[in-house]
Amino acid sequence: MDKTDRRQGMADVAQLAGVSLSTVDRVLNERGSVSDSKRRKVLQAAQALGLKRLLPSALHGLLRFDLLLVDSATDHYRRLAAAFVKQAQMHRSRLVLQRHVWQERDPQQLLDLINKPRVPRQGLIVVAQDTPQVREALSAQVAAGVPVILVTSSLPGLEGAIYAGIDNHVAGRAAGRLMSQWVAPAQGRVLLVTNSLLYRAHQQRVQGFLEVMAERAPQVKVLGPVECFDDNQLNAAKISDYLAQDAGVVGLYTTGSGSTGVHQALSRHAGRLVWISHEATAQHADMLREGLLSLVLDQDPEGQAEAAIQQLLYANGDLDAPPQVWPQLRMVIDETLPPASC
Repeated sequence: MDKTDRRQGMADVAQLAGVSLSTVDRVLNERGSVSDSKRRKVLQAAQALGLKRLLPSALHGLLRFDLLLVDSATDHYRRLAAAFVKQAQMHRSRLVLQRHVWQERDPQQLLDLINKPRVPRQGLIVVAQDTPQVREALSAQVAAGVPVILVTSSLPGLEGAIYAGIDNHVAGRAAGRLMSQWVAPAQGRVLLVTNSLLYRAHQQRVQGFLEVMAERAPQVKVLGPVECFDDNQLNAAKISDYLAQDAGVVGLYTTGSGSTGVHQALSRHAGRLVWISHEATAQHADMLREGLLSLVLDQDPEGQAEAAIQQLLYANGDLDAPPQVWPQLRMVIDETLPPASC
């Protein structure tokens, strides 16, 4: 390729990447300082155009990814946090995972963590509520060239962001399908308890559950959804109140956590309900063996963490092909549990 052809090729790269010709020159010849986002755009454009030259690495030192998790003591978030620690250790020669926690009662904390990173980052992993302010903040990150990965709860329609999690609408429908089979002959009532409906995941589970119950067991009235915010005391109080007031409750679907409180309420209840919940934990295994809990739907937090990290490595040019890792929706009953340890 002669000098004129090289110049034209670089101009094509600049046009496709939406940057100046001088920026392309600095990236391809590794001269001067260029932001990580522009560097990625130039190298991606050069690869897409098949530029006939040896391209520099997309990486400059360790990648820095921000992980924004909600402050929650639930088993799901403990598993998710532990899974990200494991991923960070596995990839410590390639990345630094900067973990931050935000409080649900102070949503401004989440916005500040999104909008004001302490150090430049090459990727963002976030558990987020679905509000206009959060969507605007994340859209700004995408526009700035920061890859954004959503875990646990999606934000449908947020262009440029990737969701690394199960289909929560399908999970809710699965719960409704099984509940309708178990309780339809009784023609009683089913109580629906959820976390906060500010999370799209819980909105989707509730919607899917209600759809299938209406389709397959229209004679069964669903009470709720009742927001209990994964709080054990609130779960115990609300469920106890419903059971005391209505002897016809035959089923319970809890879309979130707070199972200690649920256990307290059901243990005091004279009858036995069909109870469907979420997350494969040691506590839920004991409740399944006890017969108090009927079925658990698990959203594979370990798979979510792996998929999120793989997606960010690919977005930063550290992987040649799109990752194939993806979280799996799993169903657990007493018969699928390993033998209890003595």
